[in-house]
Amino acid sequence: MTIKQAKSENAFGLYLSDKSTIFIQKNLSPKNYLSILFHELGHFIIDKAKIKPKSEESFAILIEEFSNIFLQNPKLLNFIKQCSKKNET
Repeated sequence: MTIKQAKSENAFGLYLSDKSTIFIQKNLSPKNYLSILFHELGHFIIDKAKIKPKSEESFAILIEEFSNIFLQNPKLLNFIKQCSKKNET
């Protein structure tokens, strides 16, 4: 999908594999922005891992559940930050 197609189809986000670039529509609520970011990061990961999901729908469900882990557990990000700091020393 190109940027032009994304705009014409009113897509909220877009991952361009040839440029390893993510575009996200402006003026989204923070929760929607984060959800779209996770979705597009998922596309980045499967592209780099050379994985082909069965369908966009199954992929979207997987990514939505993954993002819910962080959205429903805000302390998890703090825990990850603490662990990464410990690994730096």
